[in-house]
Amino acid sequence: MPSPRPLLVLLAIADKAAAASLVTHLRKLGCVSEPVETLSLADDLPRLRMTDLLLLQIGTGGASCEQAKYFAGMLPVVALAEPDPELFFEAAKAGAETVLSLPLNLAEIAHKLEKVFERLRMEAGDERARSSEAVASAPLQAPASAHRNLHSTIPRLFATSDEMSEVREMIEKVAPTSATVLLRGESGVGKELAARLIHSRSPRADQAFIKVNCAAIPNELLESELFGYEAGAFTGAVKGKPGKFELAHGGTIFLDEIGEMHPMLQAKLLHVLQDGDFARLGAKRDLSVDVRVICATNQQLDALVSDGRFREDLYYRVNVITIHLPPLRARKREIPELLDYFVQRYSKIYGKAVAPLDDATMAYLMEHDWPGNIRELENLCKRYVIVGGTTQILRDIAARHRTLTDPPAGDEVSSLNIEPVPVAPSIPEDDGGTGSHVVGADGVPSLIQIGKRAAWAAERAAIEEMLRETRWNRREAARRLNVSYKALLNKIQDLNDEIQISK
Repeated sequence: MPSPRPLLVLLAIADKAAAASLVTHLRKLGCVSEPVETLSLADDLPRLRMTDLLLLQIGTGGASCEQAKYFAGMLPVVALAEPDPELFFEAAKAGAETVLSLPLNLAEIAHKLEKVFERLRMEAGDERARSSEAVASAPLQAPASAHRNLHSTIPRLFATSDEMSEVREMIEKVAPTSATVLLRGESGVGKELAARLIHSRSPRADQAFIKVNCAAIPNELLESELFGYEAGAFTGAVKGKPGKFELAHGGTIFLDEIGEMHPMLQAKLLHVLQDGDFARLGAKRDLSVDVRVICATNQQLDALVSDGRFREDLYYRVNVITIHLPPLRARKREIPELLDYFVQRYSKIYGKAVAPLDDATMAYLMEHDWPGNIRELENLCKRYVIVGGTTQILRDIAARHRTLTDPPAGDEVSSLNIEPVPVAPSIPEDDGGTGSHVVGADGVPSLIQIGKRAAWAAERAAIEEMLRETRWNRREAARRLNVSYKALLNKIQDLNDEIQISK
């Protein structure tokens, strides 16, 4: 049996002592490590394509949590940070596999990195790891103990309410088949949990479960992630690498946020669904795979088809079986069970014992609308375990609740203080440096002024509509409007400022 290829680990660590210690430790583990002083997508895309794991320092002297979140969408990330519970929470929220404390502790390194390397070697095709009894039944993204917990706990979570009992019944019907399944629902409702349950109840349960977030990976990288590449396919590709479809052969691939996939890739995905064949980037021959495909989206795919943003033939391919997961606010009976599950889970992960949530806190959480659904609840449990108290947790929920909840009945003004559009706002006009006026001699608005007024009103209307659709979740609205979160906040402020000018 050929030896597995060594894992390539990239170290973007400002702390020189920590970087040196990790290089030594990784060498003992048989990894190839490469320290870098700076890291950016624009300059380092070829290098990132070849990397199996990124060790990234965050916080003082390192990257921001927003940068960590971006890189975590492309490849596995282990964060290094000062021992600050708040920073640890933000790193976990950004998608880090685990967080190492600075200054480094060798025992902690060995304990935390062991699980990460185990999964990475499984994904890389390490047959010896696959045949090991300790991981034979484990999904690729969890240790064996978590897999057993998955089988015993998730079915219970999916049967706590009448709404989820119906979902569970549908899952039990489709799981034994190889039919493509489309999971629909708001962001954070548990679509990945449903996908894992389908996989665990299928004849493929002892094979790989591979998750791909189509929204988190840049378009120029997604094709190589899904289908792999041959040596020489692009600059820096010194050797080939299998894609996620190859790694999922015999098992299940979960394509999250399928509606975000670029139209060029949709055609290639359609070919895989039809024939089971695809070609790596730069390859001269096709490969055949046996993969069960589960897709998920929080968008209306039929609307995307009408807009020309999603292929109609692909829509019918992925929409063989549709399962809709209701939001958490529609199934609040599950909240106590979910809280107990996630608190126990992260107590084990972080090695911290915490007291059960008291009755007053539980009552408050039962009244919360959970606009972020199960993901918001899970993050709250992480924070509770890390911080160890409820005061800060409840304060943060109350603050978010004031900005994310719907406006009062009959009030058409959002809680973000975007005021109604005035009929004829006085917008400062740009004369292009010519000194010419944009208002006609008779006081009639010029075409330029009319156009700017229309654009201003349309922009504001689009923002307000998207905020209503996302229940005033500004981050989700920014994602759907394809602008940065900061840009959306600035735009909201600009709109408010212009309204004040017009008064």
